[in-house]
Amino acid sequence: MCPAAEGACVFDRHQDLRTIRRCKRGEEAAFAEILDRYRGPIYNLCYRMSRSPEDARDLAQEVFIKVFRLLDRYDEEYAFSSWLFRIATNHCIDHLRRNRMRFLSLDGVTGPDGEEFELQIPDEGPEPDTVLERKEAVQRLEEVIADLPPHYRAITLLRHQQQLSYDEIAEVLQLPLGTVKARIHRARAQIQQMLAARSYDI
Repeated sequence: MCPAAEGACVFDRHQDLRTIRRCKRGEEAAFAEILDRYRGPIYNLCYRMSRSPEDARDLAQEVFIKVFRLLDRYDEEYAFSSWLFRIATNHCIDHLRRNRMRFLSLDGVTGPDGEEFELQIPDEGPEPDTVLERKEAVQRLEEVIADLPPHYRAITLLRHQQQLSYDEIAEVLQLPLGTVKARIHRARAQIQQMLAARSYDI
């Protein structure tokens, strides 16, 4: 089990496979296990993408409905978590595009010197008063991430919220590894520029 408040999780590929095979046999308890294991992370991703608790609940529910409907198409050669996050990411991107949200373009962004930095996207749980300044800084960062185009927002969240490796992101999004690295770099550069333009100091 991985509640949303606990952030990124490590999933047991072999345990998932055993549970999925039980799902395919129609065991209701196995479906409940998958929901329990992935409900938090999927809701968290949907919320970060949509910025709306109501939309996130609907999106997460729709993702699981789609996943269980397409379960026979799942290729056991790949991690179930990657397949699930791919469906969730694409579903959220489709949702945002259907709602015709406007996003800043990343075309032509090169970044200052190519240096990478780690984004800290926190869990949703309560935080001590002593870290108020950090909380405010993170809120500013999340505002900027929310203004990224859907596919750049998704890749940023998969990397820094779900803490997936570049290889795992490439598998989730079915992209070449070089494309994943380039998009993450361009997203980081754009985030830096947007923070500076808004006079945010992170």
